[in-house]
Amino acid sequence: MVRRLVFTAASVVIVALVMVAFVGLFMLHKPGPLAGTTAKLHLETVAALSDAVEWPRPNDPHPDWVGYLPTTTWHVPANSTIEVQIDQEDGASGLRNPFWGKAFGIEGGKMHVKYFDDQGNPKEDDMSSIDPTMASHTFAIPDLGVLVPLLAVGDNAAPGTQNIITFSFKTKGPGVYRWQCFVPCAAGTFLGTGGPMSTFGYMGGQLIVG
Repeated sequence: MVRRLVFTAASVVIVALVMVAFVGLFMLHKPGPLAGTTAKLHLETVAALSDAVEWPRPNDPHPDWVGYLPTTTWHVPANSTIEVQIDQEDGASGLRNPFWGKAFGIEGGKMHVKYFDDQGNPKEDDMSSIDPTMASHTFAIPDLGVLVPLLAVGDNAAPGTQNIITFSFKTKGPGVYRWQCFVPCAAGTFLGTGGPMSTFGYMGGQLIVG
């Protein structure tokens, strides 16, 4: 009888210890933060596609318009930091809304810009905004709250001059996010908003997050 009671008590203690361990190790355990992924986008903006690739190409129906290269569909991981470099080669079109001359939604609130001044001297600065009249294009993803104005190459710059703009932003959950340039850079169209501004694959596209 005594042996049975001892056995029963020991069993109860063991079960209690197992339950305490289960609660402590599993139910009350908080997972650590997920390690963020860093991805890179390296883009180029040109005044005309022929500035960067052989043109015309045989049987290619695409107009020789201003555009982003090498593609306007970008695949990036979810909940991650995206490091962007844009080699900006186009001149100024200017913004109709000066509000868009300020950077939004990027890490630290600033972009790093390597450029040439009016005398052709190389410079670089961290900028939170630019003169809206000197905007060439924008990198804008409205659903992520991201907008980066791209400083134009000066009118007196040597051929092949680039302004190199770098910045980082964070993605959210999986989805397809529309991006768009907000500078009316479609010269020769109504209010500068036709042609490449309204045609997928030139100054607008998709950020596919997954």
